[in-house]
Amino acid sequence: MKSLVTWLQRLSEVTSEDGLAINWYRVTVPGDQPLDIAEWLLSIDPQGSLAHDMRTTCPESWSVIRVPDLPGRETNLHDRHRFSYDLACLLSLALDRKVVIPIDFAMSIPELNTVTFLPISQVVDQGIIGPLPTDPKNRLTAFLTAVVGLSEKDQEQIGAAASAYHGALLLFDREPRAAYALLVAGIEALSQWYGTPPTEWKDWDESSKWEAFFSEQGLTENQISSFQSRLMRDKHIKLGETFRNYASSRLGDDFWLKPLDRWIYGVDANTGQQLPAHNMQVGRVNDVLPQDRNHLKKLLKESYNLRSGVVHSANWVELMTLAPPPSPPLGANRPLPFPILRLILAELIWLELSSRSKPSKLPDFQLLRKQTS
Repeated sequence: MKSLVTWLQRLSEVTSEDGLAINWYRVTVPGDQPLDIAEWLLSIDPQGSLAHDMRTTCPESWSVIRVPDLPGRETNLHDRHRFSYDLACLLSLALDRKVVIPIDFAMSIPELNTVTFLPISQVVDQGIIGPLPTDPKNRLTAFLTAVVGLSEKDQEQIGAAASAYHGALLLFDREPRAAYALLVAGIEALSQWYGTPPTEWKDWDESSKWEAFFSEQGLTENQISSFQSRLMRDKHIKLGETFRNYASSRLGDDFWLKPLDRWIYGVDANTGQQLPAHNMQVGRVNDVLPQDRNHLKKLLKESYNLRSGVVHSANWVELMTLAPPPSPPLGANRPLPFPILRLILAELIWLELSSRSKPSKLPDFQLLRKQTS
């Protein structure tokens, strides 16, 4: 809520509407009556009902929010994301309804006396919004054939990871923090079943730090041994270390050659219609992530810590923290970008699927498409 408070503090300095800047946002609410608030600190102007959308569970309507601010306070990507999120939180709590303010930028077109909203949430992962691959039937056949050959326990474990993967895709452009946490959870689910928990003190990447601490405290060998034994029984230590070891070692070398594309859909400023997809950057994983498994393990640790901060403390995460860096490669002190973590989970799911599935065939059945006259 801090961004709302600082905004109100800025407005408290205003003595006249003259010269105020206006920031524009969209907001959707359930039902066929759009939110309508006038003659207040901000203005929420009703626009009407939204067309039916398969992603919605009820009718929705939308409005445009006009937020006054001091001149020169036009928000950047981070500030706009945080302010819109805090405002949506406040509206949801106050109205006891699901309120959505999309992650976008408003672009004013004076010649047409209109405002066009450009979505920016896709910056988190521009690979999953691209056009469909050209061989969907072959891909589906390979996966379904592998799934039917799994044991019941493997179906449960791999299925849990697959559901986390899908959930992350559903949320990535609405709540990227939660989507990222689901990717980590999917990898962790696989690691707990197919990975190997550390048993040796030297296998734990924090062991050297603790050894330095033991030395500073002047502990005896027996005391050090007791501490080591107790630490290695800690469930959370084993969870994190197993997660990192499994993901960094299970991937094949060909993972680094997987495509890492960045698709964009432009918007026609005159009509507001989206333009065809354009791949603005054709690349591979190794363009961003060096093929170094020790380096990958360090980045996985940062990803695990980010997830823990979100889950346990509801930490805020900037969009660009999750997006691929503008200047690759990745340094060792930041979490993996969302698209690379997503590709890791997808690859691990396929590796476990294909390696654990028994030879099997799909039913010899074809559903024909009805011919129309």
